[in-house]
Amino acid sequence: MSDNDLEKYCRYYPFDFERNAVAYFYEKQWLLLGGKYPLNEYYECGLESFSTEDGVPETLKALLLNRFLLSNGYFTHTVDLFKLWYETFYLQNKS
Repeated sequence: MSDNDLEKYCRYYPFDFERNAVAYFYEKQWLLLGGKYPLNEYYECGLESFSTEDGVPETLKALLLNRFLLSNGYFTHTVDLFKLWYETFYLQNKS
């Protein structure tokens, strides 16, 4: 899949740096990885059925989760905080 094909899954890259610079940066990194990112951590956190109908590839969500955990710590409640951030900030903050 080409970068142009993958860009259709990005909510902030390449046009919305000011609204969400963090998401912009990580979407750009995901594109540089060719849309590939390991899913083992994502699945280990029990997110295999999380927000499956939102149109965002699991590999992008896995990268966002990994960065969120690195920034906020690997605690049981952090996965719930990630879900909250993802649904209320990442998905809803684009207008």
